[in-house]
Amino acid sequence: MSFAAIADDVTRDGPTTFESRDGRQLWLDFAVETVTSLRHGTAAAARLGREVCDARKGAPLSNADFGRLADEDHLHIDLETIEIAKATLGASGAPTILILPISFHTLSARKSRRDVTEALGSALKSRVMLELMDVDRGTPLSRLSEVGGVAAALGRGVLVRLTPGRDAAAAVKGYRPHGVTVEAAGLGEGDSELAAGILAFAEQTRGAAPTVMVFGLPSEDFFSIAGVGGVTHASARRAA
Repeated sequence: MSFAAIADDVTRDGPTTFESRDGRQLWLDFAVETVTSLRHGTAAAARLGREVCDARKGAPLSNADFGRLADEDHLHIDLETIEIAKATLGASGAPTILILPISFHTLSARKSRRDVTEALGSALKSRVMLELMDVDRGTPLSRLSEVGGVAAALGRGVLVRLTPGRDAAAAVKGYRPHGVTVEAAGLGEGDSELAAGILAFAEQTRGAAPTVMVFGLPSEDFFSIAGVGGVTHASARRAA
């Protein structure tokens, strides 16, 4: 089961471009990936992946640059993401559950939190899991718990995107989300390095959450090693 055809349909106009508050031209690109339960070997959900790029450099923003965007930029990105999510869930053959990335910055601010709540509406609540982006080790536990509570009220569950590195799970210490996620691109280059990165991430996050998800793997060939390591769910990028 694959949702790639849905992605083609809802993103047929290509990336959207906007100007950030600091005057940079940024573009947003989206993809829909099938998320497979590695225990059962079946499709469990779909993941709405997004990429925020500097149009002048032609390269994705680093985690640090993304985190430094203005609150209004984060809100713009999240509202665009929600519109794509609505189109995805409204398409023929749509997934039952969609993993939806939302900025921690956005849900931290009262006004933007209200805007996101209104954009999502009640209809999507039973069909989305919110993936909190830009959470790091410096995020106060009290703030994470507060924002996590807001996110939990907006969907079926809360996932937290982690940054690869030593003790990746430190960012959620003291808080137990429904799942933790990571983008495979940050785990290593080349097959052997990526495989080692997957195993290291699985070990670091053991016990941090009921589900551990690795998104954007180069192919499904990595699913077996991920499953052996303790990853519960994974997705693979669509072949070019």
